[in-house]
This record gives sequence, structure tokens and C-alpha cells, in this order.
Amino acid sequence: MRVGIPGGLLYYRYGRLWNSFLQALGAEVVESGETTRSILNSGASKAENESCLPVKVFYGHVLALKDRVDALFVPRLVSVKRRTHTCPKMLGLPDMARAAAGERVPVISPTIDFQSGLWHNYRAVYSLGRIFTPDPRRIVAAGVTAWREHRLYLERLTLGLDHQGALKGEAERLLCEGRDLRIGVIGHHYNVYDTFTTMSLLERLGSMGVDVMTADMVPEKLRERELRRLPKDIYWSYEQEVAGAILACSRYRLVDGIIFMISFPCGPDSIVRVLCEQENRRMGGVPMLTLVMDEHTGEGGFLTRIEAFVDMLWRRKRRESEELEAVAG
Repeated sequence: MRVGIPGGLLYYRYGRLWNSFLQALGAEVVESGETTRSILNSGASKAENESCLPVKVFYGHVLALKDRVDALFVPRLVSVKRRTHTCPKMLGLPDMARAAAGERVPVISPTIDFQSGLWHNYRAVYSLGRIFTPDPRRIVAAGVTAWREHRLYLERLTLGLDHQGALKGEAERLLCEGRDLRIGVIGHHYNVYDTFTTMSLLERLGSMGVDVMTADMVPEKLRERELRRLPKDIYWSYEQEVAGAILACSRYRLVDGIIFMISFPCGPDSIVRVLCEQENRRMGGVPMLTLVMDEHTGEGGFLTRIEAFVDMLWRRKRRESEELEAVAG
């Protein structure tokens, strides 16, 4: 069976896990590849106008795969952490994929819900494995192998590799190499690691002589500590990670400035943006720039804002250095 994995949304977080599991079960995995202009345009023409940019990109990846595979693999992630839920668009992804692909291509969509307990998820994974093999030992072995590959991928992200570098196990350079200026580029994986929609932001910052820190590189215990300081829990699990990373970067001065990457019109990210901006101002944190992306974002204006923000941080850093030298002198 040729199984297609659309290269959008949660692919940037779980793509390695899904690919390894399906291949270990004997499936021929076909990925849609990196986002391109044609993929974005086709997705934008198919999706609802009010859908956020990552959903439109996801539609485009589904359309790029539907005539090349026997089935599409699009899990329904309800909850990945106790007492939280994923964004509503994650709950509806299999239905979106069916609407985009039509009736000729079936969609394999196991439901993962940690609110229902581990046994529910084990059954979902086993039922998925039964599509490809009746051997339970092979299913368990495939799960163990896939989980090991997934953990290795996430570990590489924490060490400073980008998405492609983490997949390959190597990179031309690390995002964080000890340079004088460091900027936190914080956002969901699909808002940070998609080189087309971000216009290769991570690479461009590196060419400006800037170190980059992503949310994956922020220690988990610092993120969790900041979340406990908030007056109310954040309902969405992935937004928790983003908010915790922004507030930790600001409070502990892990970076000189923060670029918060969000997509228009994402409701949960909009709420987190206001919350983080208020908390950042209250604690007297580092400068913060919010970049809102959609399919109409122009490269000229996008790069101008980045360059101006980097220039401001350099001037601020030099001024602080001169003030310290004056006090010491």
C-alpha cells in the first residue's frame, strides 16, 4: 500500500514518527515534500477563506498527494497531554483531508486522545497496525522503532538543528553557535520550520550573524515554571509550549529579543500573543516582535521588519555594553 503523509501542520512535529511506523509495517510511504508556491496556491483555492495559513498549506499538500497514493495518513489528535486539548483544526484534519481528496482516496485517521487514557491510545495504534499486518509482535516492534526515531528527532531539535537537519541527523551549522546576538524565534513547528511560508527566516537570521533559539531549545522545566506563574491555565497544549518558551526566554534573558511567529487568523495564537505581550511588559522583559503571516505576506515588507528589529537589538546591545563600561570605569 502506498500511504501519503501530507507535509503540513503536525508533520513538522510527528512526521518522523509516522514515517518510521508505517515503513516498519511494510507500507510504501510517500511524502508531499516541502511547501511550494503551487502547493500554497492550490490549498488556498480549496480551503475556506477564513482558514488559517497552515490549514491552507495542509490542503495543498493533500491535493499534491491524492493522485499518487492508495491512502492518506492523517491522525486525529484530540489531546496529547492530560487536562488539555489541541487546537480545533487538529481535531478536524481528517475531515478536511477527505473533503480535499474526495471519495476515491481513503483517509487513515487513528484518534489519539490522552484524556481517554493510555489504553485507548494503545488500541488506536494497534488498530492502525492491523491494517498492514495481523502480527501483533510486528506492530509492537514498529511502535518501539518509531518512538525511538521520534525521540531522536526531538533531541536533535533541542541541540540546535532545524527541521531538515534533525531529520538527516546533521546540519551545515547549528542555529545557536555562541554569537554575540541571540534571537528567540518562537512559534508552532509549522510556523517556524516551513521554509517557504517563513521565507527561510532561520537561515536569513544566521546570515545576519544572529544566533537563533527555538522553543525546542528552551529547557522544559523553565517553560513549566513560567506556565505555573500564570493566573489561569492555557487550554491548548501546543500553545502552552509556545507561551512557556516566550516567557522563559524573557524572564531569564536567554535571548536578546523574541520573534513570535503566528499565522492569520489563528484564534489560540492571538490569545497567547496578548497574554505574552502583557506578561513581558510587566516583567520588563526583552524586546518582542510579532510576525503575522498569511498567503499574501510580501517578502519585501517581511524582511524589512526583520532587518529593522535586528538592527534595533544590535544598537540596544551596544548601548548597554557602553553603559556597563562607563559604570565599571
